[in-house]
Amino acid sequence: MPTVHADLAIARRLLSGDEQAFEAMFADYLPKLYRFALARLDGNPDDAIDVVQQTFCNAFEHLDSYRGEASLYGWMCRICANRITDLARQRQREQPAALLDDATAIADILAALAAPLSERPDQQLARNDLIGLIQATLDGLPGRYGDVLEWKYVDDLSVKEIALRLTIAPKAAESLLTRARAAFRQAITAIAGAADLLPDTRTGRGAE
Repeated sequence: MPTVHADLAIARRLLSGDEQAFEAMFADYLPKLYRFALARLDGNPDDAIDVVQQTFCNAFEHLDSYRGEASLYGWMCRICANRITDLARQRQREQPAALLDDATAIADILAALAAPLSERPDQQLARNDLIGLIQATLDGLPGRYGDVLEWKYVDDLSVKEIALRLTIAPKAAESLLTRARAAFRQAITAIAGAADLLPDTRTGRGAE
């Protein structure tokens, strides 16, 4: 028979509405959970406070599922770790929109299409995934949007050269590029999992 931790009795007192048990548990676990979260959130106190608050809310919401398989504090640490993971995933989902706010970021992403092969299989696999995502996004853009983006950021054509290729005025070509960038930004950020594939484009080559 599995051993039941003594903290199961504390959980039962909490479930029964024992305020003294709640106050004692809160006073004991709050500082420890805060330190646990802080160490895993790069020392960000605001994030740590938010995560710990969510941990307590989740713990009390699901306290009836605690079976004493570990200490109550250990059980709450697992909940806290899950909330930290959720926060990281949320930040990753938000990251593409922030990264794609300007032409420089889009240029860095599209540069992956022309990047040299990696000697490391794991890096090459990630690069292939990224290229597949980018190419699928470009192929799904309307009109000549995908073409002009590749000409500009992969083939390194100037706006004038793009205008000549399309037999339009340079201002019309620049306007087309602006609309193409906006369409690309909207499309790629809408793709599920894009945040896990996009590179960090906070530094990189310009888009002039």
